[in-house]
Amino acid sequence: MAQASDYVIDRNYYVIVHSRGAVYDVFINGITTKKEHDVAASNFTLPINHLMQSDVNQITFNFSPTEVEYDESGTVIIGPHDNFFIHISIESVHLDTRERERITLVDARYDMETGQLVSNEKTIFDTEPVYQQPHMHTTGELKLKGNHVWVNHGLVQPIESQHLIAEFTTPDRFPRFHWLDEAIVLEDSPALRQGLRNAYRHVHDLIERGDFRGMRQLMDERWRHTAITMNIGNSADDFIRSGDTHKSFVNKREDGRTLRPLPFDQLEAPIELDQLQFMADGRLVRLLPDPIRWRRPGARETTYSRFVFYVTEDYQWKVAAIVL
Repeated sequence: MAQASDYVIDRNYYVIVHSRGAVYDVFINGITTKKEHDVAASNFTLPINHLMQSDVNQITFNFSPTEVEYDESGTVIIGPHDNFFIHISIESVHLDTRERERITLVDARYDMETGQLVSNEKTIFDTEPVYQQPHMHTTGELKLKGNHVWVNHGLVQPIESQHLIAEFTTPDRFPRFHWLDEAIVLEDSPALRQGLRNAYRHVHDLIERGDFRGMRQLMDERWRHTAITMNIGNSADDFIRSGDTHKSFVNKREDGRTLRPLPFDQLEAPIELDQLQFMADGRLVRLLPDPIRWRRPGARETTYSRFVFYVTEDYQWKVAAIVL
């Protein structure tokens, strides 16, 4: 088994996104990091070491440009409009020197005369885009692919979207995702949906019974991977100790939040109504919204633990990640 010393991870990496005029997901190497359902201007910064790969890393902005017309019908228009922009950059911070580097991956808008997505000569911050840094670089090349969908809980059905894809390279060496060599490509079917529900039932049961040993076994590879990439150790135990992880997967948390019943069992919801999100070219899947949730008695705010699953050749369901 590879050790932490086999990898070279000298920096913490962050994705920085500024967007307006679209609903979207942002994927790092096939795994979702952020889902935004508000078309108003938004921005966020997220750590991504746990989603990084050695050498080339791919960022996918899955988006549907939307504009609401405030007429009597409140029509929602999907398509190019001059209100839309997207800026994505990657920042790294050296662990010892705290030196920062930042590159521009995407800074784009629509050319309303042609209806085409175009890169801006200057960024939305009125600065020149930066493609090359000593320890990160990108070509500035973008790929746009259609025929995708943006899925969000509450929609009657997914809406059409596009993938805007950019790549960047770093010399840091990261461990390979543990699921890459095991996960099969999935196809939506009643059997798949039932298997996914059962995977959530298994996780829910472990939490409800307070079986953290079982949870640790389920999450061992993922937590070990995170410990290495986040520079906090070389094992799942190191990850657990770093943040009192065992306190998160209990029936009743210290602040009073209590594990809720699985909604599809409580409501006896038809399986065909489950909203699935596939990732990593169809090899990963989750339900929206995640059914593993905690809530304080009488409160409206809900805490989710967003599991992503994969399936092996012998049809075992395993956890690939816990995402935002």
